[in-house]
Amino acid sequence: MASKTYDMNLEILMVKLIQTFDKYACTDGDSSSLSQGELIKLAKAEFPSLSKAGKDEDVLKGICGHMDIDGDKQVTFQEFGTFIVAVASILKKHICPDKH
Repeated sequence: MASKTYDMNLEILMVKLIQTFDKYACTDGDSSSLSQGELIKLAKAEFPSLSKAGKDEDVLKGICGHMDIDGDKQVTFQEFGTFIVAVASILKKHICPDKH
């Protein structure tokens, strides 16, 4: 697969991650974490390939469970960040299979 160039620097991408987390986290009144429902909404809207792949809510709940590292039924920004890094690592293997 050919490498694609994006017009954003890493700082802009990090700000976008923070803004995206905050956008979904504040819908239930607790802006410090994502509830399972908020996380499912975020996943459906921000990871369209999950929706295109026909993933049902049980699969999304499983993904949410993996993100909730401490098992408190909430996903903090740190847990969200850990998940984003894991997804980026998987994408790198697909985008640049010879360079991982």
